[in-house]
Parts: sequence; structure tokens; C-alpha cells
Amino acid sequence: MLSPFTMQYQLFTPTVKSHLDTLITLYTDMAQRTLETLQSLSELNLQLGRDLVAEAGANCQRLMASKDASQLGAAAGAQLVPGAAALQTWQRGLADVLSRSTSSMAQTASTHIPAVRRSANAVAEEFVHQASEQTARATEGMSQYHAASQMRH
Repeated sequence: MLSPFTMQYQLFTPTVKSHLDTLITLYTDMAQRTLETLQSLSELNLQLGRDLVAEAGANCQRLMASKDASQLGAAAGAQLVPGAAALQTWQRGLADVLSRSTSSMAQTASTHIPAVRRSANAVAEEFVHQASEQTARATEGMSQYHAASQMRH
């Protein structure tokens, strides 16, 4: 059984269908690159969380293992600035993920844009051709109407 979308899709000419398929392929690939970026960002954020938890645990162990005031002070001071190294690693990772994402998106777009341009030009040419045909038919119809109108008078 045909869905409403399928029935509407059948009304399109092969040129329009081809253009829509080309656009869908472009959008699908761009969505895939976006999902890959989101996955990389999620992994990066998870690693940051793991690093912060590990550092907090290590700081707590040092705090509990302190034997004198100087060790206790150093351990307590480390608690005040948690995760500095982890945040720097995360920032470098974020810059890397975003750089790779930008490059991947640009590469994907540059791969698909020529086909999109060709299919859009084909659709435009088809529309111009159809408009010319319809204009010619309308002009012919008007000429016949005008000739028939003059015969009556």
C-alpha cells in the first residue's frame, strides 16, 4: 500500500525526484557527520567526568593520609582547584573535535555540492522547458480563440 508521501512523490518528474534524492543524500551525510561530532563530544565529556572523579578521589586519599599540617594544607589546597589538568586536556580535546568536525563537514559538503548544483540546474531547465511549452500552447489557444472570435463578427 502506498503512503501519502509515496503517492505525492510519484507526482514528481524524474528530474525532480533525482534532485530530491541528491539533497536527501547530502542531508543524510551531513547528519551523519553531526552525529559523529556529538559522539566525540560525549566521549570527551565522559572522559572529563572520569578524570575529575579520579582526581577528587586521589585528593581525598591524600587528605585522609595527611600526617602533619603541611601535608593537610597541601591536600586541602588541591581540593580548592580541582581538575585543572583535566580541564586543560578537555579544552585541547574540544578544539581537536571541533576542528575535525569542521573539516569533515566541509569535505562532505564539497563532495556533494557539485551533484546538487547539477541536479538543481536540471530541474530549473526542466521548469523553463515546461513553461515555454505551456506558453506556446496558451499562445496557440489564444490565437485560435481570437481567429474564431473574428469569424463570428
